[in-house]
Amino acid sequence: MEINLDPNGMCLTKDKKKLDLKEALKVTGVKAAVCFKNGDITPQMIRETESDEQLIKRGINTILSDHTSPSEQVSVSLEITGIPKILCMILNNEHEYAADERSLRYTPIVASNYISDKEITLYDKWFDIFTNILTTEYYDFFWKFNQGKTEEATKKKTYNAIKRIAQENARYMTSVFIPTTLTYTVPLAQINKICLYMQRIIANPLNEFEELLIPYMKDFIAKLKDLDVVITNQKIAELGIVDVPYNDDYFYHNNKNINLSLFAERNKFSGINLPDCYDSAFSYNTQISLACFAQFHRHRTIDFEMLTPNKNEYQFYTPLLLSGKKDLEDDWYYDMLSVNNLYPQGKMVQTNINGSLRNLVHYVGKERACDRAFTETQDMFTNQMLPDIYAGLLAAEKLELAQALEPYINRLRCAYPDYNCPTPCGHPRVRRKF
Repeated sequence: MEINLDPNGMCLTKDKKKLDLKEALKVTGVKAAVCFKNGDITPQMIRETESDEQLIKRGINTILSDHTSPSEQVSVSLEITGIPKILCMILNNEHEYAADERSLRYTPIVASNYISDKEITLYDKWFDIFTNILTTEYYDFFWKFNQGKTEEATKKKTYNAIKRIAQENARYMTSVFIPTTLTYTVPLAQINKICLYMQRIIANPLNEFEELLIPYMKDFIAKLKDLDVVITNQKIAELGIVDVPYNDDYFYHNNKNINLSLFAERNKFSGINLPDCYDSAFSYNTQISLACFAQFHRHRTIDFEMLTPNKNEYQFYTPLLLSGKKDLEDDWYYDMLSVNNLYPQGKMVQTNINGSLRNLVHYVGKERACDRAFTETQDMFTNQMLPDIYAGLLAAEKLELAQALEPYINRLRCAYPDYNCPTPCGHPRVRRKF
């Protein structure tokens, strides 16, 4: 794994390669003064009247007192290559961030030190199978909606569209530990806290899957320490402004005893083993693939968690393209079974989704209920989750809420009463196989 700081980011050293801790603490000190300094003041007045040492000392003290909102206003923008998909999922399940992740829907899987020969063989096999199905059964569809200026251009666009869908489905065969690329912008305080949450898994893994995460988490934390992003006592002590132990311990503390939010086993308030609840706030349990989970939980106004994947469980997602093709469905299952110990992205996991109906419609439906979206997420949301919640509201006699939700049931976002699509595709399909 390689991590660099975006050279256009905040509070960087002159060479743009590390976090400038003094500058970050000065910014923190200004923001903190806005909160609680006496008098009629403005941020500009604070900068003009206080010394660097005063600002830095206040910034340090806010962290020591767990008043971390001032240091949340300093953002850290990370450019990460070779990061395992599952570590992206861990980061993306925490809500204070902006991320752009290289999609395996658009990226061919090639041989490397991080992927087994078995995965490559199965990926290539199923890429060819899906390409053949799409070409044989749906070529006219792709041709119609990929018109270019010339026949040759249309052929190329048609092939690329088919290739993308074939890649989207074949990647289910690859491990959730497969490396990818992520750009991740996060508050300074938040990334320090996330490392503390990771440390709880490193110190006390609850199962085999968490044990597999430990070397990646250690590598991630070590590289952030090298960039001075993870702030240690030693780094603060070197400033010579406050007295702290001169050691490599974390300067931030997990005083609230928070765990990473991805794993339900670490949440004593989880609804994952409880009945579903339907109201203006809901709790909904279902099974989806790891790949589908990785798409859904990017919607940061909704909470997602899953039971830790277990290699002794043998349920896998079957792509809709294989529906009705019994021989291929059986072949798919046995191929999935052969890589189950690698935790393939097609492995099903028990998932709890909870939040407000408002956010579910506005921030999930209006992004994922789309013909261009990843097929499994669009199908699950449009044809399963929203209808289930609507039925649950009716059964619970929450008729006003059911009535409010009804216009969104079994519809794509372009048919929602309050959504305007900026790029209409011209072929919205509520039920589709690709």
